[in-house]
Amino acid sequence: MFFGSDSLKYKKLLRVRMLCLAVAVLLLAGCGAENQDQTVPDFSIAYVKRPVPTEVDQDTNETIPVDPDVREATDFNEGGDVYLRERASISAAERNITLCITDIDDDGVGTGDVRDLETSYDGTKLIFSLRLEDLTNGNDVPKWNLYEYDTEVGGCPTRVIADDFAAAKGDDVAPHYLPDGRIVFSSNASVTTRESLLNEGKSQFSPFDEDLREPAVVLHVMNADGTDIKQISFNQSHDLDASVLSSGEIIFSRWDGARARSAIRLYTIHPDGTELKALYGLHDADVGTDGSTVQFLDPRELNDGRVLTMLKPFNGSAGGGAPVAINVADYADINQPTVPNLGMLAGPGQVLAINQDVRTDDSISPAGRYRSVYPLADGSNRALVSWSQCRLHLTDSEGLRIPDAAPTPCPSVIPTDAVEAFPLYGIYVYDFAQDTQLPVLIPEENIIIDEPVVLAPRPRPAVLVDKVVGLELDQALAEEEFVGILHIRSVYDFDGNFNALSTLDNMNNPVTTLAEMANPTRTGADQRNARYLRIVKATAIPDRRDAATEFDAGVAFGAGGRRGGMREIIGYATIEPDGSVMTKVPANVPLSIQVVDKDGRRIGGRHLNWIQVRGGETLECNGCHTHSVAAPALPVPHGYNDAPTALNIGAELTVPDWTFPGTSTDDPMTLTVDETIFPQDGETMAQARIRVSCTNASGVFLKTAAGCPELSPSPDPVFFDVWAKASPISDDISLRYSELDVAMAAGIPATAQCIPGAVAGAKWDFTCRTIINYEDSIHPLWSLPRTDFATGMLDRTCTSCHSNQDVANANAPMVPMAQLDLSDGLRGNDNDPERFKSYQELFVRDRVQWQLAGGVLMPVTEEVQARDPVTNELLFETMVDPVTGEIVQVIDPVTMLPIPIMVTRNVPAEEAPSMRVRGAAASSRFFNRFTTTGVGTVEHMGLLTPAELRLLYEWLDIGAQYFNNTFDAPPP
Repeated sequence: MFFGSDSLKYKKLLRVRMLCLAVAVLLLAGCGAENQDQTVPDFSIAYVKRPVPTEVDQDTNETIPVDPDVREATDFNEGGDVYLRERASISAAERNITLCITDIDDDGVGTGDVRDLETSYDGTKLIFSLRLEDLTNGNDVPKWNLYEYDTEVGGCPTRVIADDFAAAKGDDVAPHYLPDGRIVFSSNASVTTRESLLNEGKSQFSPFDEDLREPAVVLHVMNADGTDIKQISFNQSHDLDASVLSSGEIIFSRWDGARARSAIRLYTIHPDGTELKALYGLHDADVGTDGSTVQFLDPRELNDGRVLTMLKPFNGSAGGGAPVAINVADYADINQPTVPNLGMLAGPGQVLAINQDVRTDDSISPAGRYRSVYPLADGSNRALVSWSQCRLHLTDSEGLRIPDAAPTPCPSVIPTDAVEAFPLYGIYVYDFAQDTQLPVLIPEENIIIDEPVVLAPRPRPAVLVDKVVGLELDQALAEEEFVGILHIRSVYDFDGNFNALSTLDNMNNPVTTLAEMANPTRTGADQRNARYLRIVKATAIPDRRDAATEFDAGVAFGAGGRRGGMREIIGYATIEPDGSVMTKVPANVPLSIQVVDKDGRRIGGRHLNWIQVRGGETLECNGCHTHSVAAPALPVPHGYNDAPTALNIGAELTVPDWTFPGTSTDDPMTLTVDETIFPQDGETMAQARIRVSCTNASGVFLKTAAGCPELSPSPDPVFFDVWAKASPISDDISLRYSELDVAMAAGIPATAQCIPGAVAGAKWDFTCRTIINYEDSIHPLWSLPRTDFATGMLDRTCTSCHSNQDVANANAPMVPMAQLDLSDGLRGNDNDPERFKSYQELFVRDRVQWQLAGGVLMPVTEEVQARDPVTNELLFETMVDPVTGEIVQVIDPVTMLPIPIMVTRNVPAEEAPSMRVRGAAASSRFFNRFTTTGVGTVEHMGLLTPAELRLLYEWLDIGAQYFNNTFDAPPP
């Protein structure tokens, strides 16, 4: 803040600086008008103009600018229009080309909004997204639609999707022309996801992002005339800012919104939805100013192959950021080279494109703020930028903005208590080589001028032809079963390094190589920790406030919270001795995977990046990836074609008999299909087993469900030890849902039609889901009748001990054993009124410890000294001194010490929560009692069956949600 004589001096200094700036801008404008070809080639430019959005600060009652959030992909700010200038000149006249659409009152004022300008490769067309003002008070909010303007035709822009019904399905933003003439764009219409919801027996809706802010916009492709719309990405949060690399691949910004790793990184994908890959920034987002966290936005390829990207925080920077040039060919993170360059390059993989003090944190940026950048394709190493000068608001002694005071340029040293002025974005051309910036469009107060593009010809990238069903994509899998295939070469391959997952061999020695792991003679099936692959699908979350899909989010998500999302289990597949897996998975849905042990517990953490396959596509991964950072190095790049050489090279023809060493294929042993598994060169064990098992008598390899049931996942963990030379282990049927008590039949989370053998004709298909809701599938376990495993006489039902009522004594009150109450009933308090109390008891430490007093349950209390709620200081009794009138402490006449103020409080339970939402392995306090003898004061070993434990394991491993289907959850 500035006041007094120093303030007057400062104001004079700033007036001088502002005068100098105005003169400089005029001089630059004159130079540009006289020799325009030295500034920007003689082509038309288009840009967006809109008022600076404002709001009233509830604390100070000031009018302040609204700080945009990059996660709000469909945010609307009234008053935005597209303007066109025939030449990139300050003196050139501008035309509002969208007023014909946004001026719905015909008063010469546009009340819509526009965004995401892009041009065609020949420079004749402009495409963008436009939304009209809502005149329905929220009852029928207009959608963002794509519009195209043809400079050779003129007139009013036309909507790309002409059909009203199709255009109203969702918000369409961020369009970009593909080199074959089609258009890629982001939309929450989610046309394929809606079809999947119908197949799952749900109503159609646009799924919300993982923050539950708004419906997620994901990538779609359509013809130039707006027909044949196809969804090509299936992220659970936004996929934005698509553009096309010279290779023909689409590069875009993906918001990985899962839990604490929420960040926006760069990905690539083919226009047909195949070959989705993480490209850059997956492990290190703290690359902004002073290590601040930033997001990678609006990527565009430069002439030299680098990618120009805007670094911005989620919010807090007035919409500004820093343009950086990224060497994506050689780096996966700022200091992490790609695999071929490991040990040869040290970084950095990105450099600031603007050689100025541009900040990306929440502090004032001395060199101003850059809102957008558009590289020129003329080989001049320049770009059009939207830039706002660093300016301050004059403030009074209270630090409040002085009304009507003119903003002033920032001094060389910005005071720590300075208040940033409203942004003043204009259009400039920036020369990266010369580090100079010349004005093209002078800024206007209270107006944002943004997203400049040049309507000039530019090189057309290569065309990536869509993969064809029946050629590159399996026809039966794509058109009949709607699935793809996932092939993992080895779950023991962690970025090219062997990870035994704590496995010991038959002699109880650590397994140190993949060859040792893959040899059943050395490491038998019971010794291998990894037995199954669990395939998990994200549950689509609808608008909880819409009457058709409403649900109580506070109840539904459980202890993991909303960011934990909801999950469905697709099924389980067998992991072979070499760690390979080959299984069908549903096409066009967001999937993740978990490695599971023989009892059904997840090994390691959750997979927090969504994968997808197109129908008929085979997605092959070398193995697993670790995101943990071993300082000072970053994790190895998360790559595909450029990933580390696969640890599992598969069978080698040079090996005698072409067999897998130590397996049954060493002998003429036959399998259930009466065929010996002789692998082909390079095949993993999974490939070899599936090929042999699914090849018919005519030598035809069948992949359909009828011809190859082994390729389908199963709702139950199913294991066949086909590789052991002698004494193969049998499949452990005790884990199957069919082994649950008959009283649990209604709570089995998988439908019988999906469990082979459960009913006639049952088989897995692409619609099968295992949906575990606590009330239906978990809570009934606590009241199932159980008897002592030794005598068979004693009642060992969970709620016979873990209840607040003694069922053996006419339901008289009793203290729940270990203060854990698993009996029926709702929690019944303001914090959690609708959940069963048993759920809360399992995950939250009790704030009250109960005792039985006179036949009544009473809280255990204690007397403690009170503390100040603000300072946390201990409180003592006080009085007014009769002489001085001051407040003084009361002194005990016996002890001569201040008298403390005592309060009565409930004593919390000593026991920690029994379960953790992090998974089964993190819930050992609960499970150790049932799997290990002698744990705790009461023996629990064997009280839960393997099938019951498996159900609990998988529920915890996917997040321990209270509901995993919003349509089962209660309304608000």
